[in-house]
Amino acid sequence: MSRRQRREVRTRRPMTRAEKVGVASAATILGVAAIGVVAGLLLDRLLDFDDALDAGGAWDLDGSTHTRWQ
Repeated sequence: MSRRQRREVRTRRPMTRAEKVGVASAATILGVAAIGVVAGLLLDRLLDFDDALDAGGAWDLDGSTHTRWQ
């Protein structure tokens, strides 16, 4: 005769408070990183930093500047 083995049904145990805080912290860090990437991409597309930081002059090889509109 074969005996039937009783299978144990494993149920999920509830997360502890520390585990919940850890998951929430990881999600927050990922969310802030994603927002930073999106903001960086938008700024990169909207602003041309070469023109934004340029005061209208160009550096010559001798270290002096001259304006482009002379």
